[in-house]
Amino acid sequence: MYRDYLNSGNNPGEIYAPDRVLPQGETPFRDEYEEYIRAYPGRGTLKVQISVARGAFPLKNVLVDVSQIYNGVRYSLYNDVTDISGIVDNMVLPARSLESTLNFESSQIPEAEYLVTVFHPDFREMTDCTVVIHDKTETILPVSLVPLTGEREDG
Repeated sequence: MYRDYLNSGNNPGEIYAPDRVLPQGETPFRDEYEEYIRAYPGRGTLKVQISVARGAFPLKNVLVDVSQIYNGVRYSLYNDVTDISGIVDNMVLPARSLESTLNFESSQIPEAEYLVTVFHPDFREMTDCTVVIHDKTETILPVSLVPLTGEREDG
């Protein structure tokens, strides 16, 4: 799926993300999103750190997609590529408010869960890693990718 998003740029190893990739912070479901943010008025941030060799080396130009399934439909909220430090950060996402966790009625609302998928053409894709976002908190998701080492998808 993400292989369709990406084309190699003029420089080897450089990833180009076409127009279908949303600018950071844009959302494709405005009406449903308004309903969602009323239910989840808190805000937390997500930082994704991509590396190889068990965290020894950061990996740049990795596509990071943050999605959510809402009312049975999957929505992509953020698409970005990692910087030279292997990081995509400052992704502000709705979360349960801190106050709602103290109220029994609103405590029945589930935590805000998001799905993170990362892709680089030279590494195994990691799909749908679930991450929970909490109000007024930065959540850091470290991901260590595994090289393809000559494997081919077409058999």
